[in-house]
Amino acid sequence: MIQIDNLTVRFGQATAVKNASFQVAAGESFGLVGESGSGKSTVLRAVMGLVPDWSGSILVDGLDTRRTPRRNLIARVQMVFQDPYASLHPRYPVGEALAEVMRINRIPNSERRTVELLELIGLTAAHRFRFP
Repeated sequence: MIQIDNLTVRFGQATAVKNASFQVAAGESFGLVGESGSGKSTVLRAVMGLVPDWSGSILVDGLDTRRTPRRNLIARVQMVFQDPYASLHPRYPVGEALAEVMRINRIPNSERRTVELLELIGLTAAHRFRFP
């Protein structure tokens, strides 16, 4: 679960995000939508610990991100960047990209789990061999 309360992010004198609050339950899909420059990526960077100047509260699985080492958060949260061409290697099959993350994090049955994840979002097992 991710819980954000009154998140404010500043860059110098400029306020990029002001008093954002929301929560995402475990297993829930969540989309953060807004105009260009509205602070969507900044909110996610704050969750990942990549923004130095912020106030409010960010909890990931009940862990306060200010007090939790970033390596412990990385295993719980993955950021999906807006530009898919910059995020996914064009010569790396989708299924292999998913399975690699699971292998790195020692999640068993990565091949089976890859198919389950693809089906969860409306794709088929055959999509794991496709390229981004």
